[in-house]
Amino acid sequence: MEFGIFIPSARNGYIMSETAPQYSPTYEHMSEIVRTGEQNGFSFALSLSCLRGHGGTTGFWDDALESMTQMAALARDTTSMKLIGSVNILAIHPAIAARMAMTIDSISDGRFSLNIVPGGWHPRELEVLKVWPGYEYNNYRWRYAGEYCQVVRDLWENGVTNFQGEYFQYEDLRMGPKPQHHMNIVCAGASDDAIKFTTKYADYSFRLAWGGQEALRGVVDRFGAQMEEAGRTIKPYVALGVVLGDTDEEAEAKLQNYVDHADLAAIEYMVSGAVTDTAQGGTSEILASMDRKGAVQMSTDFITGSPAGIARQLDEWAEIDGVAGYMLIFPDYVEDIKRMGSEVFPLMKNFTATTTPVSV
Repeated sequence: MEFGIFIPSARNGYIMSETAPQYSPTYEHMSEIVRTGEQNGFSFALSLSCLRGHGGTTGFWDDALESMTQMAALARDTTSMKLIGSVNILAIHPAIAARMAMTIDSISDGRFSLNIVPGGWHPRELEVLKVWPGYEYNNYRWRYAGEYCQVVRDLWENGVTNFQGEYFQYEDLRMGPKPQHHMNIVCAGASDDAIKFTTKYADYSFRLAWGGQEALRGVVDRFGAQMEEAGRTIKPYVALGVVLGDTDEEAEAKLQNYVDHADLAAIEYMVSGAVTDTAQGGTSEILASMDRKGAVQMSTDFITGSPAGIARQLDEWAEIDGVAGYMLIFPDYVEDIKRMGSEVFPLMKNFTATTTPVSV
């Protein structure tokens, strides 16, 4: 089982609380995180696309590094870690995205994958850029994303596209040099339309774990049905939060403290955007239905415990068939990653350290 890192490249990472670690992202911090991760057995890292923050008392996500340029720099700080950068498809032209991804892949010696972000649950970040097409976009965003991916794939594989679709039309649009190997596309999404899109166009799915192991098994089963129809094999990378303590009680108390001191204004902002999306079963619907604990955790399951407790739980999650890997979230990334490498992974039966570059 692969384990990766969901890089906290926007302010305060993925915990919406006044008592969680407070920090603005810097290149130095992100570099330390991925280098420490690589030294401690983590095999991949993903950074989000963030164009506007949530505000609140913590200024949640108000500061953010740009994903693709960040990953280009981190490619030179790592030697084996797979790197996944993100583009919001309403903000970045597909030809530019294709060229940026090809460039980072060259920098990283073939370790880069492109995460496609259709948008929808956070429309205000696109409204302020004047690129939001209106709320009707939520009804066709996965068709739009499909055409976007087809243009990107044409450029990567053929060096030229003459694609004529509903949303994109090009004549003799060119890109060179072409990548020397197949490049992976990653996409998040939980709705049925998102799963259909992913099984057709993407190589991996990125999703949040929410509702426990049984809920994740249900999602994997839904993927399985769509994969049979598409004739392809797609596996998800699943985001999962980890709160470590010296004892199980200490770790649970730490998470409860975050929940008790939620950044309610930032959460309200997030939910107010999510409720505008009418897609059934998608990320927006999940975000809009969160209780306080779920909102603090950004609709992501968190596990808590001592090193032995975390090792046991990760072994259980790793036994869910059809998952490519778990992308972990931490309160204190560098120190927690060190503890994972020295105290958790050695206790696991479903972990094998990555000692050589991983093929993509």
